[in-house]
Amino acid sequence: MQAPIRLLASTLGRRTCKQTKIAKWRNLRSSANDMVIRRTGTSDCADLFPLSYASSRSKPNAPVAYRQERYYSTALPIEAIKESVKSSLLDEAAKTDSTFWDEKAAPNGSAHALNGINRHSAHSRQYNVDIEKRLSDVADVDTPINQPDPLDEWFLDYVSPKALNGHGHYLNGNAAGSSSPQKPKGVAPLDERINDPFSLSRPDVHDISATIGRDLIGTDHPVLNSAARYFFDSEDGKGKGKQVRPMMVMLLSRAVMHLDNGLDTSTPRLSHIVKSQRRLAEITEMIHTASLFHDDVIDDAHTRRGQPAAHKAFGNKMAILAGDYLLARASISLARLRNVDVVECMSTVIEHLVRGEVLQIKDSRTGVADMEGYLRKNFYKTASLMANSCKSAALLRGNVSSEVVDASYRYGKHVGVAFQLIDDALDFEGSAASLGKPALADLNAGLSTAPVLFAAESHGEELIPAMARKFKEPGDIELALRCVKEANGVTRTKMLAAIHAEKAMDALVTALEPSPYRDSLVHLACRVVDRSR
Repeated sequence: MQAPIRLLASTLGRRTCKQTKIAKWRNLRSSANDMVIRRTGTSDCADLFPLSYASSRSKPNAPVAYRQERYYSTALPIEAIKESVKSSLLDEAAKTDSTFWDEKAAPNGSAHALNGINRHSAHSRQYNVDIEKRLSDVADVDTPINQPDPLDEWFLDYVSPKALNGHGHYLNGNAAGSSSPQKPKGVAPLDERINDPFSLSRPDVHDISATIGRDLIGTDHPVLNSAARYFFDSEDGKGKGKQVRPMMVMLLSRAVMHLDNGLDTSTPRLSHIVKSQRRLAEITEMIHTASLFHDDVIDDAHTRRGQPAAHKAFGNKMAILAGDYLLARASISLARLRNVDVVECMSTVIEHLVRGEVLQIKDSRTGVADMEGYLRKNFYKTASLMANSCKSAALLRGNVSSEVVDASYRYGKHVGVAFQLIDDALDFEGSAASLGKPALADLNAGLSTAPVLFAAESHGEELIPAMARKFKEPGDIELALRCVKEANGVTRTKMLAAIHAEKAMDALVTALEPSPYRDSLVHLACRVVDRSR
């Protein structure tokens, strides 16, 4: 009697297991389909979860309903499904006009993108810096205070083959083709005692890492505390990096303060402004450092700033949590500035960091990117933080014209673009000792940066296949190096960086009155391009 009972139990168990698997597949397909509908507005997941007929397991004389029953195949690997869904979402999110980042459209058509883009006003570049009037004009919580940058000026025609042959555009009196930026007229020569950016900013930024580690980061969890302070408590000073971002914020803050009151900060109001701008510089460095924690995990980097990457020292989970914690602490400090303009500006940066990483993941999966898309990704990952922090420094000053605010933004944007382009060039020219990370790190990671993309314009037939397979086959890296050399890819990258540096300098000189701090920002833009690390 026990044998039939065991057989019945076994049969029921197998049937229950099968029914459970069918239910799981149906739920998974439904969830994935709902996710794509929410993100893209369409259902395109039907082919991600193929169905199979149960006829092979049906009896010939079974009822028609049983023979035609369909179930979800358990032979389809779950990883394949995840990759298909991921690819679908990445393709949508990486589109320039993607609705992925948009809020749900309002009935009256007044909805705006998550980062404040309004398609009817995207090209408006006017800033109203009267905060009370601006807030009174806001109709609802979806209306952005600050108008967005359309990101449509990259100046690639300045470094085209035609420009290289001596028929290109002219910048600040020099023909395009020079990889060193030319300073605008009216800027005093560099003098270490008067207008050197590093000397002038030293009183404001020399202890910024120590202040962040001491005053702005604090948690009861000892490991998280150590991880979050990793780049701020370095005894040899390597961990704190170049600190270009806080330097830009403080120099620009001083340059804007010089507009009418000189540098007298003895009054309570001006003292408060300087303190707020200093806090903004700290927030900027915290956001930047948080992005390094996350980037190094995603890229599986081994070193950062001449020492082991944070995830190599603390593990992936703790490195991600440390980055999240820094963003949280930065957000709290940002809110305490009590300036809604600045809060919106700097919050946009965090969204841009995510958008940039999505674009990079998309490129890393295909191996091929277009130059404009690459520069847009660089803006999101690097230049947006510089642009919006400089703009925020001007907004914190108060009572400044829209021209000054716009010039501050454009200075940070173009310096940021130049900064990343020079990083791309140095990856081909520098050494591990000078860069703080292995040379050719981008190529070895399968990334096609600006020198490679320039080379692909003339060597696409042989280079693009290697880019698509992310330089994984033997000889691919050597091929890329040869093509970059023959196409002057590094030189053209430096030229484009010089053009953006000149655009940054022109913006400041046009909008700000002459002062040592204004001139120091001009010299800083030159240093960004003419550096070796």
